[in-house]
Amino acid sequence: MTSASTNQSSTLPHDQTLILARLVTDASRAFDRDPDKARELVLRASQLLEAEVQRLTRDRQTGKLAPWQVRTATNFIDQNSDRNLQVRDVAAAVRLSPSYFSHAFKESFGRSAKGYILECRIARAKHLMLTTRDNLAHIALACGFSDQAHFCRTFGGLIGQTPSRWRRSRQERPTDLPALAA
Repeated sequence: MTSASTNQSSTLPHDQTLILARLVTDASRAFDRDPDKARELVLRASQLLEAEVQRLTRDRQTGKLAPWQVRTATNFIDQNSDRNLQVRDVAAAVRLSPSYFSHAFKESFGRSAKGYILECRIARAKHLMLTTRDNLAHIALACGFSDQAHFCRTFGGLIGQTPSRWRRSRQERPTDLPALAA
């Protein structure tokens, strides 16, 4: 592979550009005197361009995480939802640098890795608020927040209300007992 082809992933490598230019030039010259030859040259040029379009389409996919990396990252995040997980931790689990991982994660999921991690931690907190009687301080620590205040700020920013208000609004209310007949 030439250095031009490795340095210019979004354009034709220099040698292919020259070949394409030569094909088009020769086809235009042959157009009047030898239409069959011109057609053959245009066909070869279009095949070269089609191959380049396919290469560019494949290259666009390389900015995303591989399927095994998606599985590993999401499993790692799920399994570590009880701690203050950092993007660098998830990046290490899929053997990528934090900056490349962040870019590839966003390309794959349509949102940042940090945002996804926070959403998972909040989802875990919601589950605990609905299924346990644990106080918010305990739930905050169980979901990797440094303290209850950090949890409440993050929850309020994402959900739009405090965790205690959210919890109260979703607790099952006991049904009114029928009045006893006297």
